[in-house]
Amino acid sequence: MLLLLFCPLIPHAQTLLAANQTSREISGSYSVRKELVSGRITDEKGVGIPGVNVVEKGTTNGTITDSEGSYKLTVAGPGSVIVVSFLGYVSQERQVGSNAVLDIQLATDNKVLSEVIVVGYGTQKKSDVTGAISQISAEKVKAVPVVSAEQVLQGQAAGVDVVAAGNAPGSGMTVRVRGQRSIQAGNDPLYVVDGIPFDGGLNQISPNDIQSVEVLKDASAAAIYGSRAANGVVLITTKRGSSGKTQVSVDSYYGVQNIQNQVKVLGAEDFLSFRKIARKTDNLNVLLAPEELANYRAGKSVNWQDLLLTQNAPQQNHQIGVSGGNEKTKFLVSLNYLKQNGIIKPSDFERGSLRINLDHQINKTIKFGVSSLFTRSLTNTVDVGNALVAASQISPLGDVRDADGKLLLYPTQSEQLVANPMTDIANNINKTWGNRVFLSLYGELALHKNLTYRLNFGPDLSFTKNGRYIGSETNAKKGGLDEGQSNRSDSYSYTLENVLRYSKIFEEKHNLNVTFVHSIQNRKYDYTNVSAQGFPTNLVEWQKLSSGAIKGFDTGFEDWKLLSYMARVNYGFNEKYLVTLAARMDGSSRFGDRNKFGFFPSASLAWRVIEEDWVQGATTWLSDLKLRASYGLVGNTAIAPYQTLGGLSRSAYLFGSNPALGFGPSSLPSPDLKWETSRQFNIGLDFGILKNRVTGSAEYYMTNTDDLLLSQALPPTTGYANIMTNIGATRNQGFELSLQSTNINSSSGFKWTTDLNLATNRNKIRKLLTNNTNDVGNAWFIGQPIQVYYDHRYQGIWQASEAEEAKKYERQVGQIKVEDVNADGKINADDRVILGSPFPKWTGGLTNTFGYKGWSLSVFVYARQNFQIKSDLYSSNLDNLNSRFNIPVFVDYWTPENPNTRYPRTEAIGTASPNISSLGYVDGSYVRVRTITLSHTFASSLIQKAKIQSLRVYGSLNNPFNFTNFKGWDTEAGSAYGSYPSTKLFLLGVNLTL
Repeated sequence: MLLLLFCPLIPHAQTLLAANQTSREISGSYSVRKELVSGRITDEKGVGIPGVNVVEKGTTNGTITDSEGSYKLTVAGPGSVIVVSFLGYVSQERQVGSNAVLDIQLATDNKVLSEVIVVGYGTQKKSDVTGAISQISAEKVKAVPVVSAEQVLQGQAAGVDVVAAGNAPGSGMTVRVRGQRSIQAGNDPLYVVDGIPFDGGLNQISPNDIQSVEVLKDASAAAIYGSRAANGVVLITTKRGSSGKTQVSVDSYYGVQNIQNQVKVLGAEDFLSFRKIARKTDNLNVLLAPEELANYRAGKSVNWQDLLLTQNAPQQNHQIGVSGGNEKTKFLVSLNYLKQNGIIKPSDFERGSLRINLDHQINKTIKFGVSSLFTRSLTNTVDVGNALVAASQISPLGDVRDADGKLLLYPTQSEQLVANPMTDIANNINKTWGNRVFLSLYGELALHKNLTYRLNFGPDLSFTKNGRYIGSETNAKKGGLDEGQSNRSDSYSYTLENVLRYSKIFEEKHNLNVTFVHSIQNRKYDYTNVSAQGFPTNLVEWQKLSSGAIKGFDTGFEDWKLLSYMARVNYGFNEKYLVTLAARMDGSSRFGDRNKFGFFPSASLAWRVIEEDWVQGATTWLSDLKLRASYGLVGNTAIAPYQTLGGLSRSAYLFGSNPALGFGPSSLPSPDLKWETSRQFNIGLDFGILKNRVTGSAEYYMTNTDDLLLSQALPPTTGYANIMTNIGATRNQGFELSLQSTNINSSSGFKWTTDLNLATNRNKIRKLLTNNTNDVGNAWFIGQPIQVYYDHRYQGIWQASEAEEAKKYERQVGQIKVEDVNADGKINADDRVILGSPFPKWTGGLTNTFGYKGWSLSVFVYARQNFQIKSDLYSSNLDNLNSRFNIPVFVDYWTPENPNTRYPRTEAIGTASPNISSLGYVDGSYVRVRTITLSHTFASSLIQKAKIQSLRVYGSLNNPFNFTNFKGWDTEAGSAYGSYPSTKLFLLGVNLTL
């Protein structure tokens, strides 16, 4: 690992060797040598360049220049062409002809600096960017086969912490840009797809359609989105057509999934031993129910997890796209189908989508276009919380089916608290259909050669239907009435924007860009939920709820609007000094009239130090150097509509002697509620060395968030429990480092590149409540992270030699010992301490890519370090170790013969194990090999006869290895016993272009 980290900083091995040797000839694949050609390779200033590759085209015959840039090479004849290439310079091809001496001057390749970065309402050259922006290119998106676009972000951008929100098929990700700022309001970033805000999960977008992803991290870059930008902005740009020959592309893969880490539980013999110790008897008639005893004597046992978990669950993705056009009209059409089966049947996720992107230039002044997405998905969800917990707790000596082959509700008649997991799965149906139409339309008018007007309109229609059936033979109903539910929700939203842009270069030194935006957003949402129970047949499910007794129904409606005005000025002098000023004013219907509008300004400066005359002497090794600084305000409006208004709730009462229903106040109005506001300072350094062979950026930021949207408790005498107010403040600060390097790029065709990003983040509460005191009930402490674990600190197990000391604390030998913090001789709530936080101390991603003559091997590693997990797997789900339920094999419980353990002694049924919750706080640090991909791109000469432009085949391992001390289902989203387990995936795929 250390080698991989430091190799990007080691200069090119061949260049070092060339400094002390003359140019040498590499054996070629030809038989006759007729011409000796020599010369010198120089840069634009005439300085010789060592280590340049000089190769005879079409052969492996080549050499490298020496420390002065000189070379000698014998070629086949005057018709030979030599190819001269070196990282950081534009490659050249020259025919030898009659030249015995061939000197070549290479021009600097400014591709890295001239790369286009998408920013809010426009684009900029990378060299002109003044804010903190991370970009993920289409190549990086393509390198990691994923289901959801959010998964693309994991480990690819410094300061962007991405973890799984769940592991069930189709589950999304939790994304945090530069940590968590708010305590109760939202912390999710704003997603913008093709210029239009995109609400909801990104699993509706095919990753194959993505051209690039930009993450706006600091206030300068994000303030243009104002009140929705406090948590960062993720800009997603989809692919578009280009002029030229029509191309047909096919992207397809098929793979199988298996569980990554199984929490194995005790087998029959170990489970029986566990019961003997817990119940202090060897009498099998006491220890086992009749059916358990019969199975034990017959040598029969059940591995419930193996029955539940599926091996080699398929995952497949297929996409066909057609793109092309001419100078006036460009188009792209793609059709995608994805299906991800779960490792617990019948869970799965299925998605079909159609994308049509079109751009048309009507004349010299008018053009228009559309980006459209039509998608339909189906998610089958299983009640994994009940089924997987049951499969891990039920006696391995129970019965799955009765004598007639019917699934039993209870595997043992003596235990009717937990049902048969197979019955639970078979009688639970939960299906969700999603349909979405998302459009981004634009029209652009060139008012002047420097002035353009653009109209953006983005309608977004989403329709969701959920049907659920809970049969009688389930853990939830336990033989009672079955239940059906039908839930529907629709959302209708649109974004309308008027954008005016002015761009002009004065006297070849002054570069001015001005953008004005007027924006309106509106979203309406309504839902209808109906449930019924007691159907004549289980075939009804949710399709005919009137055939049962209506159990409940509800409807709801939301409507919110956002009105915005924005201005931004970008100014550059001599491509050396850069300034960006931006301001946005937002008015939200979610706030009261007194604070409906918020103002969010920002400013940023950049100095391209590399352009200074006094730096030119260092340009032999320093190819880019830019210093950036920014400060700005962004807001958070992530509260539900109508929270500033008072609420009413219905209650039943007696009107005389008759029952009646009435309404009474349930919440107080908050007319003074205003925006959460984050003030962020950022300083950054962009650099490139060795002709941009190593490039990167370093950032430091600090964000102070004030006027937190918090629910404040009220005295009971008011008649209300709480009120939403602006109280409290937090701080976020951290460092980020991104490095990209080409470690080896040899004339033989071998290339090794590395991408590395590291980030640290610390958040803390600065102020809290009106009297600025800690809120112990919610575990909020001033000076501590926003979320902490507050409990007794585990100190081990009381041993026989400590029996007298244990009695002082009303504990017995074999029970858990916790710290007496205040040394008062008793354990109570006053001895609780802050144990840790779920926020990692640092995160990082490392990608190494090795290429050789069409072959490529890429290894992507992701790490989250020094954070804590609270897991019921280690504590409450052990059920006090009373042997009523099974336990994981890693639980080494205390016995007199086995005293040196982490877990306490067994307890009798009905007896609590004191302080068992203290066992649940464990280190969650992990290093995960996220992806290993081996691919081969076929040479054009091999596929041209089949009229194939490009052909790439690949095999990939996703999540093959996870290095961690955590023993649960998953370190990201599997801390609970009932969490859906994470999976590893092996797949084979093809990328084909005709």
